[in-house]
Amino acid sequence: MVLCAICNDQESKYKCPTCKAPYCSIACFKNHMLEPWQPAPATTPTLSSSSAGVERKQLAVENADEDDPSRLTENQLTSLAHSSDIAIYLQDPQIRDWVARIDRSTEAEKDLEDARAADPKLDAFIQLLLKTVMSVTL
Repeated sequence: MVLCAICNDQESKYKCPTCKAPYCSIACFKNHMLEPWQPAPATTPTLSSSSAGVERKQLAVENADEDDPSRLTENQLTSLAHSSDIAIYLQDPQIRDWVARIDRSTEAEKDLEDARAADPKLDAFIQLLLKTVMSVTL
């Protein structure tokens, strides 16, 4: 059993994508990202706007954690990328704005739930994402 490097109390279930420090919860991860005294503090890479897409893909591959149960498989990602229904939703500036705001959020889970309650179209988009991912054979 590996203990959380942040609270040193619970069993770790995840690893920081930047420094691989084990952590047990979103709360510990947020503390890890914000507190400089935590072991192996993580930093957020800054990307130039012209090369952000290429660098982001490289970071995702470099920081891949095969033990993370929430990580999508290559087949699931391919299914998302090839879905014309998802592409239609992503043409909507409001959906793209919601996704960007939630991605930047320090309280992503809470903000996602609030956004889904506030915008039925976003909720339908999230449901489509989940349906698409869940329909792929693991």
